[in-house]
Amino acid sequence: MKTIAVSIEKGGNGKTTISMSLAAELAKKYKVILVDADPQGNSSSTLISTLQYELADVLTGKCYPKEAILQTSVENLFILPTAGLTDVESGLRDYRDRNAAREPNVFEELCEEFKNMGFDYCIFDTSPAFAAFEENIYQATDEIIAVIKPDQYSQDGLETFKNNLNSFYRRKMKKQIKPVLNTVVMNDVNRSHKMTNDLLKLLGTQNAYKIVTVPTDQNFRKAQMEKKTIQQFYSQKTNREKKATLDAISELAKIVEAE
Repeated sequence: MKTIAVSIEKGGNGKTTISMSLAAELAKKYKVILVDADPQGNSSSTLISTLQYELADVLTGKCYPKEAILQTSVENLFILPTAGLTDVESGLRDYRDRNAAREPNVFEELCEEFKNMGFDYCIFDTSPAFAAFEENIYQATDEIIAVIKPDQYSQDGLETFKNNLNSFYRRKMKKQIKPVLNTVVMNDVNRSHKMTNDLLKLLGTQNAYKIVTVPTDQNFRKAQMEKKTIQQFYSQKTNREKKATLDAISELAKIVEAE
C-alpha cells in the first residue's frame, strides 16, 4: 500500500479539494482510503452524510478502524472521517493537542491495518499545521504532495513547509525513512497572469519539483455544495473548464502511480 499526505502549512489553498479529487481518481483503478486528518472535517462533510465513529475514536481505541471506515458514493473510495467543527463536537483537535506527542507510531500502525484490509492507496487530508500530530502522519507516509496557489504568500508557505520537513527529517533520520516531497500542485491557476507563469518557472527550475497546475474552476465549489467529487459533478455536465480540470487531476494521479 502506498501512503500519501496532501499538505501545506497554509489554509485556503484547496488542499481538501485536491485530496478528494486525487482519491477519487485513483479509485477508478484501486481500492483507496481517504483519511480526514483535518479537525475541520471538510472532506467528510462532502463525501458522507452521517457517521457513528470518527478518526479520533480509532486513535483513542474507542473503536476499531473497520467500524469507523465508511464507503463513499464513489466506487472503491472509502473514508475514515472526522466529525468536523460544525457537526457533533470532534475529538480530533483534543487528541492532537493532548495525545499526539506521546504516540509517534500511531499512524504507522493504522496504515498497517489499512494494508491488511486490502487498500492499495491511503490519502491523508491534513490540517494546515506542523506539530506532533502532523509529524506522526508524515512518519507513516511514502510521499507528500504540497498544494499552493499562484501567489507570493503560498510560495513563502511552501518554503516554510519544506524547511520544517527538513528539520523533522533530521530528527527522525536514524529511525525512519523520510517521505518525499517532490510534487507540488499549484491550484487556481490562470495562465494569462504573468506572475503565475513566473512562479511556475521558478518552482520548476530552482527546486526541481514536479508541478501539476489545476486551472481556476468555480465548479469545485459547486461540486462541494452538491456533495460530489469533481469527477461526479462533471459526469453530468459539460463546459469549457471540464477537460482542463479533469486532465490535471488525471496527471496528478499518474505521477502518484509512477513513483
